[in-house]
Amino acid sequence: MASKVAHPALEVFKQLPPVLARFFKKYPPVPIKKYASKPSLTTAPDRNPFLMAYHPVTKKAHEPKVSLRRQSDLYKLARQFGLEKTLPPMSKKFGLQKMVSKKSMKGVVRPRLHKHERTAEARRAKREKAIAQADELIIKVKGKRYAKKAAKRALPPKNLF
Repeated sequence: MASKVAHPALEVFKQLPPVLARFFKKYPPVPIKKYASKPSLTTAPDRNPFLMAYHPVTKKAHEPKVSLRRQSDLYKLARQFGLEKTLPPMSKKFGLQKMVSKKSMKGVVRPRLHKHERTAEARRAKREKAIAQADELIIKVKGKRYAKKAAKRALPPKNLF
């Protein structure tokens, strides 16, 4: 009596969720069938269900067979089973591919800051310079008497003992 030996791929296929299994029944995985990576004609044998297609006579654009939301769901399911490479090429990006293609915002790369933060360094330098030159300016305005007091202050204090 001959024993029935099932193909290992068939066993894996039976373990897939029904949504993914139905999709692969209707649109075989990539190694078995090649799909167009760009929009093609509606009658083309390699028509991609994830991309729009053009009518051969009227050249009118037809929507993709599978919506972006369903594409996302299918991709997430396929990724759980390690089958994301077997899906037809899609325009929708996921994960790292999505992050790399996204243009970073100017404010994140080089924040502009508030005006008080941008000018703080210059104001601090100006303040220190003014403090350093304060005695000279006061002497110029008040005269010799203040100059003597400033000179006296500059000397070290006298010890009582």
